[in-house]
Amino acid sequence: MSRLALPLLLLALFAAACGGDDGGGGGGEEGATSEACPSGSVEIKMIDIKFDPEDATAGVGQEVCWINEDTVDHNAVAESGADFKSELYGKGETFTTTVDTPGTVDYVCTIHPGMTGTLTIER
Repeated sequence: MSRLALPLLLLALFAAACGGDDGGGGGGEEGATSEACPSGSVEIKMIDIKFDPEDATAGVGQEVCWINEDTVDHNAVAESGADFKSELYGKGETFTTTVDTPGTVDYVCTIHPGMTGTLTIER
């Protein structure tokens, strides 16, 4: 029994850390889907623990879609310039949001330090 206790404890701690609130924004978590990105959306891949492209541009009101092509879960959470926060989602799933205000949006994957991106929203 004690041989299983440590791995189970570590798994529980990891799961609790992944689901925690990072304190950024108050919009609540938005769901991911297994559907393809909408036609005409700006597509951002999550691969090799990076956003690709790291810097993207979209028009006001244009959909932006993140595609997880990695073998680990990711999320997309706005830190400034917008208010979106996806739940964690796995390989093959997508998350789509729309930003209605022009400017710069800085976003991160909250469970992978250094996994950052920037959206420029143009009129």
